[in-house]
Amino acid sequence: MSNQIVFFRVGWMDFYQGLSKTDAIINGGKFVRVKGYGHEIFNFEDFRGNVYGYVQPSGHGTIKIEKLGASKADECISGITVVWIATKPKGRSYIVGWYRNATVYRREQKAPKESRRSYHGDSMGFYASANSADVRLLAKDERVIYIPKGKAHMGRSNVWYADNNPDFIKTVRNYIFENKNPFAKSSTKCSKISAEQRQLVEKNAIKEVMDYYENLGYEIISVEKDNVGWDLNAKNEMTELKLEVKGLSGNLIAAELTPNEYKNLQKNLDSYRLCIVTNALTETPNLKIFSYSEEKGGKWTTENGIILKFEDLVGARVCV
Repeated sequence: MSNQIVFFRVGWMDFYQGLSKTDAIINGGKFVRVKGYGHEIFNFEDFRGNVYGYVQPSGHGTIKIEKLGASKADECISGITVVWIATKPKGRSYIVGWYRNATVYRREQKAPKESRRSYHGDSMGFYASANSADVRLLAKDERVIYIPKGKAHMGRSNVWYADNNPDFIKTVRNYIFENKNPFAKSSTKCSKISAEQRQLVEKNAIKEVMDYYENLGYEIISVEKDNVGWDLNAKNEMTELKLEVKGLSGNLIAAELTPNEYKNLQKNLDSYRLCIVTNALTETPNLKIFSYSEEKGGKWTTENGIILKFEDLVGARVCV
């Protein structure tokens, strides 16, 4: 088994489970510009417990797996960490996900039989495969580790072995295996807590959300007192999010939105996040982040498929 890391650059997508009206491929090179699709569009689609990833190597279409520890006679090598990177529609190249314990092949392999790895009659092979349990696709908000430019970093090739940059390899290894984000900010400590349970729930929920996004490298600004329709602004170099936080003492996900919050949720579909923290009074609060997804039929959903149901409430004013 190897302990090597290799970087594969592909086009930018949200889900890599096929093209759709809401998940096109962007910045995938000349082939994508001409064809409108790329062979990487299924890179994170599960097929019978495995995933199969495509990258376009330079030259003769082969990957130099001997740089990963294989012999020149080998056709594949296992135990590799494949880090997938892509360039945002506007901006830098970021890590979008990875395969751990992957098998990397010297030459393109044919698509598994009965898989849907084809588009417009074009069969899409693969250069890497892994068990789905060893795969991580980062949510859009989590894509914060960028690939630096310049000497000792990735050039024009879509395959980078990073053998000339051990420091960056260490950073990526810590990020993937130990969840250490080099851009993470120090956690914000809670101020003196009120005796009221509700205030404590709200404070703990706010802290949980702030810690989560600060650990991703976002700068957090509280707008709780500004009546803007959400609680926190989360900003990094490329993204600005509006975070509405709901804290709950139990484990049932059920919360109410004020008219102002609901209006802004509907107005800011791309940037609004509804962050619900259950068990907020325990040592292990549970954060669920809901975002709008046209891919899921216009639903508000988490990355693992929990869908919110909205119930419009009608109020009344009475007098004598």
